Amino acid sequence: MKGMSRILLGATIVAVLPLVAGAAGTYYNGNLYQNPQGRYGASAAPTNNAGGFYNNYGAGRGYGQNMQNMQAIGVRKTTVQTTKKSSSTKTNSTSKQGLSLGVDLAHEFASWDFEMATAGSKLHYDSLRWNVIGGELAYYFGGSTPMQVKVGGKYGMQFDEAPMVDDDISSEYMWEWDGDNLVGVPALSVGTSKDGVQYGFNASFGLTDLFNAGGVKITPSVGYRYFKYQLETKNNYGLMVQVIHNSDTLVNCVDVGNGEIQCSPFVAFVDSNKDIVGFGSLYQTSPGVFLTDNTGSFVVGNASYPYLNLGSTYYYEQPGTSHKYETEWAGPYIALDMEYEINNDNVVTAGVEFGLPIYDSKGDQPYRVDWAHPTSVEDKGDFGDAYHLGLNAMWSTSISDSMMLSLGMTYDYYHVKDATATTYLNAAYHQIELDYYQALYDDNVDNLTEEGINYLNSLKALKAAGWKMESPNEIESVYKSMGIRLGLNVKF
Repeated sequence: MKGMSRILLGATIVAVLPLVAGAAGTYYNGNLYQNPQGRYGASAAPTNNAGGFYNNYGAGRGYGQNMQNMQAIGVRKTTVQTTKKSSSTKTNSTSKQGLSLGVDLAHEFASWDFEMATAGSKLHYDSLRWNVIGGELAYYFGGSTPMQVKVGGKYGMQFDEAPMVDDDISSEYMWEWDGDNLVGVPALSVGTSKDGVQYGFNASFGLTDLFNAGGVKITPSVGYRYFKYQLETKNNYGLMVQVIHNSDTLVNCVDVGNGEIQCSPFVAFVDSNKDIVGFGSLYQTSPGVFLTDNTGSFVVGNASYPYLNLGSTYYYEQPGTSHKYETEWAGPYIALDMEYEINNDNVVTAGVEFGLPIYDSKGDQPYRVDWAHPTSVEDKGDFGDAYHLGLNAMWSTSISDSMMLSLGMTYDYYHVKDATATTYLNAAYHQIELDYYQALYDDNVDNLTEEGINYLNSLKALKAAGWKMESPNEIESVYKSMGIRLGLNVKF
């Protein structure tokens, strides 16, 4: 990923320069998703600018205009008389200099999802919408020092509710071997996300109008960007169904044809010693439902199997907070901002930014009594595992000598792959399990089956590791956003 990031960075710069040379205002025309986020330093520009989103700068409002001297030649006798018309010259410096402040309001459409490679779990927040207020302070050195420094920030609140889906049912990785059998617990829950918040700030240093191509001024810059969002889910409704089959036959699954497989819930037959002595399934025929063992024999009322174990098959409701996540993307970036003056009062800006943020996401699932709180899970990426692509386009118009009104769009794409997943376990909960199995083992090793001994050893290993489990190269996470932004830029 680190090598790929360098390639993407070079490709981004090479791709931008031809666009700049050939087009005055068009900078993005693609199929955007339904989402937003976009614009982590609010744009700010001096009086004479239409601020770009990531690193805008002001544009000169006036051009120096020299009127050509006109000569009138007349002939009177042998004398040539020359009359010279004086012309007035209007000169306004186009150099960007001084302090400017930009404030803006934006409405963003976004989505966030992440997927676990081995565990086969997918979680996604769809149709997120944010109301965001932002600001940016910029200083242009001007004169013989064409440099600029910018600092920006933003704060957003979630607008309306959005669905969250915790999907442990569609992945091909949900099956695990327990020795002779392949066991799966397909699960799916749907909740409601509301009252989320987001924060962001950025700082950058740029070389103002370093290049000029076809009337388009180009400013390269480097900076640091921090972006964080908090999402919370309530009113979560879910269903889990445990199914099992062995290497030769489907124990409680039936192939009904055309590639469709139907599975009834897991059923285990338990004897009077509470030991599982066989697997079975619910078998439905008209007019009733029968319980059979894995040989197909009718077993309801069989004295050999006085108990049943239905495994992890149940429906659940979680009215309180079921999921809570705080996710950060923070790191350096490079950017190119482009500006084209339509006339003295209107300017179009566009920009592209490529960054290498570090990804860190902490999650809490309060209903999981076997997990620790307030941090149940954490996903972290190293430098180079993630990248950020930001695009922006803006039109600005002067409303006074020192103010410009701007309207534009932004697009952001954050992506991380191969991040490490860590699950923090509830030490008190699992210590009880460890003590129970250890006591059985100490009393008589024969009290535990081979599976029981393996489980005891796994509990000991977890305790030695600090009651946490780490899975490297496990997480792929994507945040996308598109924003519509209205801003006001003031020069001092």
